[in-house]
Amino acid sequence: MSPANEHDSTKFIDVIENISNFLDDVMMDEIVTVYADKGYDAKYIRNYLRNNGISCCIPYKSNSKFIVSKNTQNKYNKTRFVVERFFAWLKNGFHRTRIRYERNSENYLGLINITSFLMYCRVLR
Repeated sequence: MSPANEHDSTKFIDVIENISNFLDDVMMDEIVTVYADKGYDAKYIRNYLRNNGISCCIPYKSNSKFIVSKNTQNKYNKTRFVVERFFAWLKNGFHRTRIRYERNSENYLGLINITSFLMYCRVLR
């Protein structure tokens, strides 16, 4: 959890480094590509992923100085759609998760976990 006035890309490296707390070694070895939107187009993010042997599928901003001419993002939209659909279901199906009303971050994260589990159960039906 971070303040609302802080951009998500500032926590990107922390999330990637701490994801190993939730995954086993086999799952960590399966991470080969990171998909993100244009907000994460930063040189330090791309360098971090390259140094750790992870390829990135991050579109370049229109004013980026480092635009690569070849198109390396063939499956970007198909994969991004799954993520965007999840957040749309989360916000539309469970109105309490739209805006964080909870002062305590543990309560809000618990609510997100419960709604994620309920969405998973709906998909399995």
